[in-house]
Amino acid sequence: MRQDEKKYRGLMMAAIFGLVALLASVQLLDQQALRSLVRENGPIEIASAAGYVLVLLIMILKGGWDFFRKHAYLFVLVAAFGLRELDFHTRFTTMGIFKSKFYLSPSVPLPEKMIGALVCLALLACLILCLRKHLKTFPAKVREETSSMSIGVALLFMAVSKGVDGLSAKLSRLGMELTAALSLSFRSMEEILELGIPVMLIVSALAYFRKRSAPPRP
Repeated sequence: MRQDEKKYRGLMMAAIFGLVALLASVQLLDQQALRSLVRENGPIEIASAAGYVLVLLIMILKGGWDFFRKHAYLFVLVAAFGLRELDFHTRFTTMGIFKSKFYLSPSVPLPEKMIGALVCLALLACLILCLRKHLKTFPAKVREETSSMSIGVALLFMAVSKGVDGLSAKLSRLGMELTAALSLSFRSMEEILELGIPVMLIVSALAYFRKRSAPPRP
């Protein structure tokens, strides 16, 4: 393994342990302080959005125009994640554009539905293009390259945070009620996992561009 790979592998592990430590430490806060920390547009959510901006900056500064031209879909997807973190998918419309109810509800004006559909189709096209270009080689790379491994961890964080999202409501439908404290703990877990996604993407971008700029091995 290259020295650079070891360095960024260590950075990735440090970031994961840092997120675990953050999750453990916020549980020591009183409920009011924790609620303030994980609220909508609160410190953790703002930090997550800032993380996506940093990913974009790294790609622009390290990759330049040539990287943007070849991988514009990555810029669109990362920007979309950042904007979603700031609730742009609900800020200018009657309800969230990623919900089927948005397109079926008579209370949503037709122009809103058309714009929402165009945005979703554009994002879907970028996602399909990303999968076509990278999915085939990703399983092999994820075992060897820190840049791919970090993306794998980000995807894991994404899946787990989605499972935790709204857990209280899901359990309530099954007749299981969570205490307010436990519900808040799950909320903090969701927010910190979502913070972990751009953190892992930052590690991935740094590792990728460092490897790309490194001289070939003799």
